[in-house]
Amino acid sequence: MLDFLKIKITNAQTRSYFWEHSLLYFHSESEVLLFDNETIKTKKVKQYRGLLFEFTKNALFIRFKPHYYFNSNEHNANDFSVANCIETLKNVFNSFCVDLEHLEIINIEFGINIVIPIQLIDIRDLLCQIIYHGQNQFATHSKYRHCRYSNSVNKSGMTNVYKIIKAYAKCIQFPNYTSTNTFRFEAKSNRKKYINSLGIFTIQDLFNTPVYDKLSEVILKEFDEVLIIDEHAKPKLSETKFRNFEKKLNPLTWNRLLMKSKNTFRRNINSYYNALNTCDTHLKKEIKKLMIDKLNHLKKCAVLSIYIDEISTQINSSNLKA
Repeated sequence: MLDFLKIKITNAQTRSYFWEHSLLYFHSESEVLLFDNETIKTKKVKQYRGLLFEFTKNALFIRFKPHYYFNSNEHNANDFSVANCIETLKNVFNSFCVDLEHLEIINIEFGINIVIPIQLIDIRDLLCQIIYHGQNQFATHSKYRHCRYSNSVNKSGMTNVYKIIKAYAKCIQFPNYTSTNTFRFEAKSNRKKYINSLGIFTIQDLFNTPVYDKLSEVILKEFDEVLIIDEHAKPKLSETKFRNFEKKLNPLTWNRLLMKSKNTFRRNINSYYNALNTCDTHLKKEIKKLMIDKLNHLKKCAVLSIYIDEISTQINSSNLKA
C-alpha cells in the first residue's frame, strides 16, 4: 500500500546519529544554486539498502520506497499488505536507535494494484477512458506512456502538489512481475496539511493499523472522483436522454462543460453517473468492486497479525504466572 515516503529530521542529535552511523555509506555530494543566484546549497547523500539520506545544513531528508524495499528494490507490482507495510517499516527503523517521533513525514504516496479481467476492459483502453479526477484533467506522464496523472494548478500555472492522483498500467511497467492486465491507482501529496489529515505525522504513526483504514477510505474516495468514459454501457433511458448521454462519451464535451463553469461540469457528472446507474452494472462500478475486495484482502493480514500477537501475549502471561 505504501509506495513512497519522504521523511524530514531537524533534531540535531538525530541527524548527527545518522551521519555517523556505520550502516550508512557515502553516495554523492552536490551543490545547488538557489533562486537568489547567490546562495549555494550543499547536499551530501548517504545510502542504506536503497534508502537515501540527504544531509543539508539544517535538516536530514530520508527518501524511502517501502514497497520496492519489500521486493529487494526491484518493483512494486505485487500486493503489499498492511502487515507487509508495518513489518517493512519496523525492519528498517528498528535497525536504528532513534526517537521515531523525530522522523516527520512530509511526502507520501500510497495505492493498490488490481488485476482487471480482460473481458471487462483492456488496461490500455482504460487509461484512455479515464479523463478527469474531480475537475482536473488526466494527462499522460512525459516519461511514462503507461502512467496518467491528475492535479490542480495554481494561479501561475504550476502544479499543485497538495494532492496528485495517478493511474498506471502496472503490467506494462513491470511485465515480468505481475499479471497482464494490472491497474494501479495511487494518491500522492507533498503537503503536511494533507498528510496530517490522514492521521500521519511521524513514521511512528505508520506502525499503527488504523492509519491504513484511513488510507483505504481515501483511495476509494479519490476513485469516486474519477470520470471514466464508458462507451459500452447501455443505460435504460428515454431516447432523448440517451442521445444526451452519448454526447458525454466525447471527451471534448467535458472540456467544453468545464469552460462554462465548475457547477455546470459537476451537475453533468452527476447526471452522467445517474444514467450509468440505470444499468445493471458498469465499468467504474466493477472496478470499484475489485478495489474494495483488494483493500479488504490487504487489511485482513494485519487484523490476523494483531490477533496472533494478542494470543501470544496471553500465552506468555499465562506461562509467567505458572
